[in-house]
Amino acid sequence: VWGLLAIRLADDPVLDLCTMCYAKDIRHIIRQFEKQMRLRRSASVADSVDMSTAKKLRRLHAAQRQLETNARIVEHDKRHLRSAYGEECQMTGRRRHASCLALRASINDRVSKLEQHFIDPDGVPGHEWYKHALIGPGPWTDASFQAFPGLAAALDTGDKGIVRQREKSIADIIYEAAWFLREV
Repeated sequence: VWGLLAIRLADDPVLDLCTMCYAKDIRHIIRQFEKQMRLRRSASVADSVDMSTAKKLRRLHAAQRQLETNARIVEHDKRHLRSAYGEECQMTGRRRHASCLALRASINDRVSKLEQHFIDPDGVPGHEWYKHALIGPGPWTDASFQAFPGLAAALDTGDKGIVRQREKSIADIIYEAAWFLREV
């Protein structure tokens, strides 16, 4: 399966990776995390941190909305490439051909490197070797992964300052990914 996927992607002039899917998935992850926080709050009478301070995750929602806005730009660029030039950039005129190739390279660069922008250089507290900011090992779920593992670990510390810092850090990572998508 992986070999067939690699062959298909290698043959595609424009990588068929959906940036809007990333943005929508992150929105879903934020909502799931909020649901987990509510469940934890209702299960624990004496939480050491006031869960309402992180209940809304406003920074994460704002960053996700920016990512979605910029993902729409990439999807627009893909549609423009197909309608104006065709995916193969087969046309006469050196200048038109060069602009088509530049747009195609820009789109491919942005979609192929998007995932790299979700790396947290500090890693997940307690699992510093794990660098992905959105999904990773964590204590809150029965599964082997946790949404926002760094934020979950911060909530477990009971320190509101650490919770705010981790939320800001993750939101900054999502904003960075969003602005990367906007680059042309």
